[in-house]
This record gives sequence, structure tokens and C-alpha cells, in this order.
Amino acid sequence: MKKSEQTVELNINATPEAAWEVIGAVTGVEKWLGAMIKGSRVEGQNRFCTIDGGVEFREDILKIDNENMEFKYGIPEQPMMPVDNIIGSMKVSKGTDGKAVVRWHWTFDVAEENEAQAKEMLAGAGNVGIKGIEELIASQVTA
Repeated sequence: MKKSEQTVELNINATPEAAWEVIGAVTGVEKWLGAMIKGSRVEGQNRFCTIDGGVEFREDILKIDNENMEFKYGIPEQPMMPVDNIIGSMKVSKGTDGKAVVRWHWTFDVAEENEAQAKEMLAGAGNVGIKGIEELIASQVTA
């Protein structure tokens, strides 16, 4: 196993505050990552996410920094990808146009032969998730 990392950073058509409201809520992941997560709940310092087939995995909430708009979590084990010890962080900042820039970064342990696949899967999840945040905010504005 080796340490690896992946990052997705996208500008979205939303204010940084609106993007942080979605991410910083911690609950409701299924609202913006519904292609992967079917349900979620928070108990203490843990978030439990349910995927297809009712399979559940635990995320350890490591940091919720409202001032710097950063959320950090750990996933010791999960059934979706050939990786272990995922540490993920989502950070919202203000772009030059005043809109939100969302950066989703992961570090993880992976066997060398699975690294390319794992990075591709995380990049896909990151793109879908960040665009899902943008779509959720847009639907709330027009609702």
C-alpha cells in the first residue's frame, strides 16, 4: 500500500456562504451526492452514509471550521473503492468573480495497481458532488 491523493476544484454559480451552508451542515449528503449516497445521519462525531443495497459506512468528523469554511472527515473503511484510510476535506473559498470555489481533496492508502482506478473514481465523485451542490443551491433559490 502507498499513500496517494486526488483533488477536484470547481467554480460554481453560488455564493461561498451558500456552498458552505450545504457542506457545513454535514447531514444531507444524499441531496447533492444522490448518485452515490442514498441516505445519511450524524451521531456525535460520526456521519453514517448508506449506499445502494442498504450498505452503510462510517465517516469520522475531524473538523468543521465555519470561519474558514472547511470540513474534514476520515473514512477508515468503505466498500466502494479499493482504498483504505481516506481523509477527505472540502474547502470553500471566494473566486475572483465573488462566486464559490469548492475544493475537495482526499488522501488515501492504495495498492499501486489500484491507484489509477481509485483516483478516477474520486475525481468522478468530486465532480458529481460539487456540481450537485451547485444544483441543490439553484433549486432552493428557484423553489
